Amino acid sequence: EGRIRHNLAGKRVNFSSRTVVSPHPLIQLNEVGVPLEVAENLTVPEKVTKENIERLKELIKKESYPKALSIIRPDGKRKKITEDTKEQILEELDIGYAVERQLQDGDIVLFNRHPSLHRMSIMGHFVKILPGRTFRIHPGVCFPYNADFDGDEMNIHVPQTEEARAEAKILLNVNQHLISPKFNANVIGCVEDAITGLYLLTSAKEISKEDAT
Repeated sequence: EGRIRHNLAGKRVNFSSRTVVSPHPLIQLNEVGVPLEVAENLTVPEKVTKENIERLKELIKKESYPKALSIIRPDGKRKKITEDTKEQILEELDIGYAVERQLQDGDIVLFNRHPSLHRMSIMGHFVKILPGRTFRIHPGVCFPYNADFDGDEMNIHVPQTEEARAEAKILLNVNQHLISPKFNANVIGCVEDAITGLYLLTSAKEISKEDAT
């Protein structure tokens, strides 16, 4: 029983994706680079309000990424958006419905690496859609996940309710977990080989600090 042992430990979960991780030096600590192929298949349900109804209708009309894939009626029934149903759905859409749209830049996701041994094995990252087929992360965030770039696979989970998204942004955001609860010191930042490498790069006469950064 329980979220990790029952739902996450090697079993199939909806609204999730898994692939190899690789480094990206220019990405933020609390971002994750997500392949377009993944973003096109994962969905985020947005509740229809009078403020966003026109924007969501535009997503329903679109033929290519980013677009909406289906709607959820107030009674819980899901309708897939196709060429045949599009016009009917646009007329039917009203406040109280939810539109399942494709994952976009700025969405919050939970990022996880097995085995999930402590609190920082699952943290909240903001999506950045990038070309390629791997999840991209900042090298400094590897330590709490015990991740490296020799073929490790990691998972993303897309929160499906406003409450879950709020918890991910406020409680699980990587930027809230820079200090380890175990030994009360920095758990995210430069490790020994990165510091040595930076020193060697910037002390060489032929490489300037500007080139190195």
